[in-house]
Amino acid sequence: MEHRLANTWWMTVNEKKFIETTLLSDLRIDGRRPFDYRRLTIKFGRDDGSSEVQLGQTHVMAFVTSQLVQPYRDRPNEGTVSIYIEFSPMADPSFEAGRPGESAVELGRIIDRGLRESRAVDMESLCVIAGKLVWAIRIDLHILDNAGNLVDAANIAALTALSTFRRPECTLGGEDGQEVIIHPPEVKCFTF
Repeated sequence: MEHRLANTWWMTVNEKKFIETTLLSDLRIDGRRPFDYRRLTIKFGRDDGSSEVQLGQTHVMAFVTSQLVQPYRDRPNEGTVSIYIEFSPMADPSFEAGRPGESAVELGRIIDRGLRESRAVDMESLCVIAGKLVWAIRIDLHILDNAGNLVDAANIAALTALSTFRRPECTLGGEDGQEVIIHPPEVKCFTF
């Protein structure tokens, strides 16, 4: 993204003229009018916690997983949510394979902040044993095609994957009542 933005300052005369003509004709490059939305398509995966979003030509896949971890000391009753983003070099020529670049880190922060500030995930509901075990939720976002509006597409993908995610049921057992038993998805636990 940063590389792409940097290149917008160095336009040829023909590129500038094309943009001016397009703006004056009330059309965008993709044929939409100035206030037309991109077409949104959401597909839910076979597995819980997965989705595929296409916003215009931008394409993002999301997967949500969880694991039991120790909570942070300053938040012993809250679980965690982490965002991981993979930019495929095939999605955009400016993306590089390997370690996440500044663009991926920035996009991850935007998605993370949006989820936290909107309270889309109840962090206290992720607590299993206060101060000992909480659920750590991981959201993996794979950018498959970048044709603009990546923040919205990634946010929608993260939220739709979260909406279908079901953390595993668990109960406490053992002699001291502090042993966590994780049940498979097909087993439903009821407490009365």
